[in-house]
Amino acid sequence: MINSALAQISNAALISAIMAYGLAMLAFACDFAFNKRGVTAPVGVGATAGAGAGAGVGAAAEAGVAAGAQRAKVEQTALVGVASSADLAGHTFAADPADVSQLADLNGNGGAAEVSGGAGGGSVAQSRWPTGSWLRTAFVLTCIGLVIHIAAIVTRGLAEGRVPWGNMYEFIAAITCSAVLILTLAAVRFRAYYMGLFVLLPVVIALVVDVVVVYTPAGEVAPALQSYWIAIHVTAIIIAIGMYVFGVVTTALYLLAAKHERRVAAGQESGVAGIMAGAIWADNAWGRYWGWDPKETWSFITWVVYAGFLHARATAGWRGRRAAYIQLIGFSCLMFNLIGINLWVTGLHSYAGMPH
Repeated sequence: MINSALAQISNAALISAIMAYGLAMLAFACDFAFNKRGVTAPVGVGATAGAGAGAGVGAAAEAGVAAGAQRAKVEQTALVGVASSADLAGHTFAADPADVSQLADLNGNGGAAEVSGGAGGGSVAQSRWPTGSWLRTAFVLTCIGLVIHIAAIVTRGLAEGRVPWGNMYEFIAAITCSAVLILTLAAVRFRAYYMGLFVLLPVVIALVVDVVVVYTPAGEVAPALQSYWIAIHVTAIIIAIGMYVFGVVTTALYLLAAKHERRVAAGQESGVAGIMAGAIWADNAWGRYWGWDPKETWSFITWVVYAGFLHARATAGWRGRRAAYIQLIGFSCLMFNLIGINLWVTGLHSYAGMPH
């Protein structure tokens, strides 16, 4: 029996999550536009004034020796924890899409650094947490939105008494939650807070479409979905798509700004697990492991494209733009499988909950 009160709470929570994500996007954008931070750097003093030097130079050298290691504060404009444009101009971007260091701040400060030391050198204390009022606000709002988002999914499941991804409305809510969770983990792990705006943008758009266009009232699922396999098969797919979303955003940034990192290998592993679990479930539900249903076919096509991407990187040495284009093609196949097959093609996987 459907609990209407919990279903309404879930709907309100999802809308609240969208609002929190929207405010977080605004804060990320303000950090891009207005944030300036000070980076302290030691002024090295390595020599005394030689004979024949001008009086002004000699005085400056003596003052430097007496002071030991002076510290100068350099104001630089930063792109949400990323290096300034001058730093970017001199930065050599790695061509390997698997280099996770590309997610870290390009200036190496991780959002916060304090440089100290004397004439002989200095040390840098890094922090994984965001600095600057705009960036901190954006990250806190993202975390709040994620908690509310998870609460919306949980209450939806409690209202229906089942795993809450039995139709397209619930599935989109789940994969967007997965994408934000991966964003949050990557931001802390790799200090990649600058990714927030770019990941939240498609998430907010997808959630708005989900609530306004795709919304399906809480209810029972089709008989074929009333199986424990939904918790295995669909969960693996949700995790994989969340990684793919994060990966395609970083790839798009690479194509636009000559820097990127991708999580396709991990997403491919989860996708393979999801396909295998789906095949076993299909045997239980329909008496065969594989029947070239439209969604099965496009899942296979998507898997082949992503496998080709990984193979081209590993064996043919493809890097940079060529590899990125293959990944974009794979993500396009994934989106057609998610949206086009669900809405426009009739098959055994027509569980979107919307009329064709």
